Amino acid sequence: MISFDSSLSDALSIGNTSAFWVLKLYYNNEASFTGVSDQDRIDGSDMYHGIVSAWGNLSHSLDFFNFTTSTGNMSVKLINTDNSISGGRFSDLFSTNNYANRKWELFLNTKNAGTYDTAARMIGTGIISGDIAYDTSFASLKLLDKSSTYHKQLPTNVVDLATYPNAPEKNTDKPIPIAYGDFYEMTDIGTIPTSYFDRYKQFYKGAFPVIITDKWNVGDEAISAKLDSETPHTLDNENVYIYKDGYYPTLTGTISNSGSTIKFSGASAIVYVPYSSSGSSTTNVGSASTTSRDNMVDGSFSSYATLDADGSAVSPSSTQNDMALPQVNKLGEYSSINGTIKLGTVNGSYSATNRLQIGTSVNIYSGLSTNNEFQAPLAGNYSGKTDSWDFEGTVQHTLYSQLNNNDLQIYESGVEIGFTIENIESHSVSELYEETVRTAVYSEFDWEIEYVDETIIRTRTKTTNYPAEIDYIYCSGKGRKYPAFIDADSRNQGYNETDLIENPVFMIEDALRTELSVTSSNIDYASFDTSGNTTNGYLGDIFNDAVGDVKFAFSQYKFINSKDFISRICKQILSWVFVGGDGKFKIRTLRRAGDYAGADKTINFNDINLKSISRTSLGAVRNDITINYNKDYGQDQFVSNVNTTDATSQGTTVNGVSQSLKLELDADILDSTTATQLADAYKTIFKDRKVILDFECLRPYYNDLEIGDIILFSNWDSNIKIYGAAMGTDYYLITSISKKPSGCSVKAIKVS
Repeated sequence: MISFDSSLSDALSIGNTSAFWVLKLYYNNEASFTGVSDQDRIDGSDMYHGIVSAWGNLSHSLDFFNFTTSTGNMSVKLINTDNSISGGRFSDLFSTNNYANRKWELFLNTKNAGTYDTAARMIGTGIISGDIAYDTSFASLKLLDKSSTYHKQLPTNVVDLATYPNAPEKNTDKPIPIAYGDFYEMTDIGTIPTSYFDRYKQFYKGAFPVIITDKWNVGDEAISAKLDSETPHTLDNENVYIYKDGYYPTLTGTISNSGSTIKFSGASAIVYVPYSSSGSSTTNVGSASTTSRDNMVDGSFSSYATLDADGSAVSPSSTQNDMALPQVNKLGEYSSINGTIKLGTVNGSYSATNRLQIGTSVNIYSGLSTNNEFQAPLAGNYSGKTDSWDFEGTVQHTLYSQLNNNDLQIYESGVEIGFTIENIESHSVSELYEETVRTAVYSEFDWEIEYVDETIIRTRTKTTNYPAEIDYIYCSGKGRKYPAFIDADSRNQGYNETDLIENPVFMIEDALRTELSVTSSNIDYASFDTSGNTTNGYLGDIFNDAVGDVKFAFSQYKFINSKDFISRICKQILSWVFVGGDGKFKIRTLRRAGDYAGADKTINFNDINLKSISRTSLGAVRNDITINYNKDYGQDQFVSNVNTTDATSQGTTVNGVSQSLKLELDADILDSTTATQLADAYKTIFKDRKVILDFECLRPYYNDLEIGDIILFSNWDSNIKIYGAAMGTDYYLITSISKKPSGCSVKAIKVS
């Protein structure tokens, strides 16, 4: 809702108050304007010429089901007769005044309220269309929406040849991604060990695409790639990957990062392949056992298998677990294969006869200590298979014991395959460098030797290797962090500067500010705080969870219009973003029916003309919801989904027959819990048809209303039922509003 100043609000509250509009039409450099109204009006030194013959309606609407908004073009008809303005015609001003694509501002006033053009009276602003038509009687102007001046292609930064002359040809003019959210360590699998396992992508939430911008940075002797144009929250040098054939091998060359840039050299990589419990078996000899065998291959460090061999009871004693190693696609030139294990508690003493055996020949007894990690070379088990990478087979995990009582825990076990990346291009460059050389010099008189330093110029060659087929690398980390705006203007929504941006509401605000250069003066940041604050933000109502637990993560690595970018996020958080009548970006977030406790404004039934009561169409009902989530950027597809249905809606509630009305939505979410909550929100809100009220407000008092506002009704005629039910404390959301000086036309949907 627009916040009018108290003088105007007081004047509008008087029942028989009439109101009028004044319009500013800016021209040239927008330092000056032509003021017009329906009659001559003077406001201090400003003149508003009474040449408005007819006002068009100022209209704004939202799509309740698709979470988009639109603003209708407002038309204004001006008198263009001789001597109608400044001793001539309005069209005569075109010789000096260029109005096309310049700003317009519309203000609501009454005779009882002071200055006309205060910011707290503006009800519309935008751009004047260049399509100005006129004759000797009238001139017609089209006033366009302001949001068109902001929206553009995202990401705004690209791999241009001027900045990145050595970029791969196929990356030229591609966007530098925008990275949001947490792609770092999984938090539900226990603590990831740091000797080996923390470098494998399997134990991370995801991987951001990082575009290669320099394939032969000879000065750094490295390849350069950009994650984002902004400095991310967290990056490290152990979780940088390539993608090939469904795998994310970890680069193992020299890797460094600075800001959002990753540099790497070398062509070596490793890939971790967990064993499978499919078809596995356990064989026990003597007093031996294996407990919870599958836990050693479940990808978790909070669960374990226990191997127990008691040679002191029956000697020898052994427990053998045959684990399946699946087929591995050939990724490059094979160099190594290592069994990789994380141990838990280890009891007993170990020797050549009391040992853990991996495969058929790798005997391990040193290093078997509690909480240790180790690797054992398994190349001997796969000799002769390196050309085909045919590693498929069975790998034994056997605990042997003679005379001793030995047991140990295995949290995780798999193989690490090392290889060299195929299709490497080399780039060499010669450079000059200075070298200091010390020369022996004999004295002229006594033949004593002196040493003199001199600088000579030499030539050397530097070579950088570049994986020719790679245009992106990938990394696990954390994306953008909050800039200073989150703490400015005495804001307090539970976040601070440099915190990781995971809240989708503030991802939108960050994009507005960082990518579109929208300033605080043009953002209704209070509305963003209302939706996204961690205490009672409306976002929590939608997801039926604490706002702090609603976490999005994604990379915008392809071009998209900023309006579509915002709309995509809005659809996932059941919100609308629009430029209000006061010229500020605002967000309105839907809530579940039981969460409404107050309205933006109460409308007196005696102030309206009720046009119709209806319901949303059957086609708008959704009772079978699928949310696709967990995007794999290497495959460029979502790899997980959740589904929920409503049996009652699919039965008789919709229109008396069984119908499954589906909705499928791609979501910038990594975890199943949040995806499930989003699916439930859509099902809960859209499983039934909704009541629509169409009415006309007969007083300018209601011209502060906007789309997305929540309204109540007072003094409702008790004889008018809402499909058989009395109007109670029912909340309605405004979906469209069309304003004129005397009032407005409104459509609203029942939301409680």
